[in-house]
Amino acid sequence: MKAKFSPLQLLDFKLLESHVEFVIPKESELDVKELFQSYVVDIDFRLRENDKTKEILLFTTVEVNEDGDKPLPGYKIMVEGGGTFRIQDSEALEENLKNNLTQFSTLNMMINNLRNIIYQITNLGPMGGYLLPPIDITQLLRDKAGEGIK
Repeated sequence: MKAKFSPLQLLDFKLLESHVEFVIPKESELDVKELFQSYVVDIDFRLRENDKTKEILLFTTVEVNEDGDKPLPGYKIMVEGGGTFRIQDSEALEENLKNNLTQFSTLNMMINNLRNIIYQITNLGPMGGYLLPPIDITQLLRDKAGEGIK
């Protein structure tokens, strides 16, 4: 099947910061799958549109098990990335599609890139690779929009 390309283009992706720490588990805490599933994941992002260049800039931070002074055993992870996007012929697109590409699709692509990096940097670690679970992007966008309402 021949793929049709999206009007959304990822022009550039950069890993801006990463940090992995290993908290040694006790023997009773060695169910890796269960431990990984209990990690708290925090995601933050900042989206800016440059009207002059028509580029979308998105900075995304993913923190895993960075829960205060008492992280769970295993990995403590923080990665931050920046992406530059452009939508081809954005004037010709419906406003709903343009908004979906600008917000939902860009954030989804950034999280997927960071998921891959997290897996790569933990893969050789003592507990093997940590694969970030699927994320509800719609809820992230709702939560971010709700921050301004307080």
